[in-house]
Amino acid sequence: MAKVKDRLIFESKKMEAFEQRKSNREQKLRAKEKHAHRLVEKAKAKRQHLRDVEEWANDAKSNRVGGGKVRDDDDDYLARIGAGPNKKRLAANRKYGHGGKRGRFKQNDRKSMNDMSAYNPKGNFAGGKKSTGTKRKGKRARDAAKVKR
Repeated sequence: MAKVKDRLIFESKKMEAFEQRKSNREQKLRAKEKHAHRLVEKAKAKRQHLRDVEEWANDAKSNRVGGGKVRDDDDDYLARIGAGPNKKRLAANRKYGHGGKRGRFKQNDRKSMNDMSAYNPKGNFAGGKKSTGTKRKGKRARDAAKVKR
């Protein structure tokens, strides 16, 4: 009787595992579909937003009056866009300066171009004299010296 009971329990667990795998597959599929749908909706919203912005810009361009003004409510926005750095950047510039030179360290200028102090016609080394120290022995010679000790 115990064998039969064990067999039934085993079969029921097997069926539960199968159902669980089946439901996991189904959930994964639904999640993929949902994600793809969300991406499509996001792309649609972005396209619509860009169309709206373009429409607003064209409308603002067509409503220009003399002196380059657009409209009273648009002027503030346009002024903010072209105003330059924000307050935080201006404060940092005041405190630390503007960061100094950028990326021009390896460019020649007139002074460095005409500087011949490092030129040596006898060789292509700037130090003046070549070091004439003893050279290191090869590996075999070093191993032989070790053995002799």
